[in-house]
Amino acid sequence: MLPVLDPARAHAALQQARLYAILDSTYAAPSAWPDLALKLAQGGATIFQLRAKNLSKDEILSAARSLVPLLAQLGLPLVLNDHPDLVVPSGAAGCHLGQDDLPIPEARRLLGSSILLGLSTHSPCQAIAGQALGPDYLGFGPLFATGTKPDYTPIGPAKIREIVRQVTLPFFCIGGLTPDRVTESAQHGATRVCLVSHLLLASDPTAAAREILSRLGTASPFKESLRP
Repeated sequence: MLPVLDPARAHAALQQARLYAILDSTYAAPSAWPDLALKLAQGGATIFQLRAKNLSKDEILSAARSLVPLLAQLGLPLVLNDHPDLVVPSGAAGCHLGQDDLPIPEARRLLGSSILLGLSTHSPCQAIAGQALGPDYLGFGPLFATGTKPDYTPIGPAKIREIVRQVTLPFFCIGGLTPDRVTESAQHGATRVCLVSHLLLASDPTAAAREILSRLGTASPFKESLRP
């Protein structure tokens, strides 16, 4: 039986995570994901999401089953974008849901308390309301225009200041982030970020991940609610 990550270790990894990497089929073929994951983990990414809008469920399940044991050996969780029905058969640590996907309370009833649940939010109001639904973490953005979500209006990094005192869950700022934009976001209170294309298309993914973490500075990811 292939190794999977113990739920307690998955939750611990989430609490410590500062860099969340999304393995997206738009930017990298599934065959490249294991190598990318290892390189990004070496650079400091500590939670991963599999996002494949253009793949079938069978293909997603196959890819997840390759990634789960690889990351589990490093103590790192893999989260599936949507597809809560694939979490258990794949061995993934959880799933990430959007505003129009299965509601968090229903996903929690389906998957139980030990599974990681993430929720995308696109405004301070959504983030505050989303926290009350009971996810384990939030995505917050897009801060900047992004090719991954071209139909979404960027909300800007200044919006981070509106939630740092009110959102006590881990939240990962996302959307069009580059090193300079991570620096700007950190100045507004971001302590955790999520990146896609910047990491997946980098000539040296390990170095790219390390640079992003260096741009976040030394602010503690455990104190979002206490920042000014």
